[in-house]
Amino acid sequence: DEYDNFANEVLAAQLGGQDRYATLVHGEGILKTVFKAVKSLSSGQGLDKVFITGVSPVVMSDISSGYNVAKDISLRPRYHDLCGFHEREVAEALEKIGEECGLPESQTEEALAMMRTFYNGYRFGYGDDPLVYNPTLALYFFDNYQEECAYPRKILDTNLAMDRNRIEYVARIPHGNELIARILNPQDPPLIPELADRFGVQDMLTATKDQPFLASLMYYLGVLTIADRDAMGRLTLCI
Repeated sequence: DEYDNFANEVLAAQLGGQDRYATLVHGEGILKTVFKAVKSLSSGQGLDKVFITGVSPVVMSDISSGYNVAKDISLRPRYHDLCGFHEREVAEALEKIGEECGLPESQTEEALAMMRTFYNGYRFGYGDDPLVYNPTLALYFFDNYQEECAYPRKILDTNLAMDRNRIEYVARIPHGNELIARILNPQDPPLIPELADRFGVQDMLTATKDQPFLASLMYYLGVLTIADRDAMGRLTLCI
């Protein structure tokens, strides 16, 4: 889990952690060696399945020669709702809690409207699948709603607050502030041909970053999601 965490720290620190990152992933680096061992063990020597999770495809891109048997399923329609709740599931949970608390139906409907506003909106794929609710935020709301029979005072769980360093990283990149401004303007959201799916840390630190690159990074960091796709296949991203 979070196999890319230290890579994201390197990005936030810019040049300070490049040498350490190179030591871990290149040549006979520790991380590359670990993935080589996992690859060997998953070839009939003890491991049946390997499930790797992380925020972005950064590290896997850099160590692909050490672990080139992985399949990226993060954008496949079949797994779109693997890590999210459908609205009907949220509505059923709220209705049950409302009955236990003796709340009027109108208050349950109000709670659903509030959750729809703050927690709904994730799409993990290029298809037209219904948006899913963030499960951690939904459970946070359910927990307080069931215990207190009232909304939580803070609608957003602080445990899921965006890492400020990552936003600052994007802002420091040329044209990064422009992208952030577009993200905050619902009338002019970012429009890109497709999401970048492979980029190494060296590229992220030294290569020229265009809007599709930066918007893709913001998607993987959870700031943006896929809102729509036009006739030319371009993706509209929004918060």
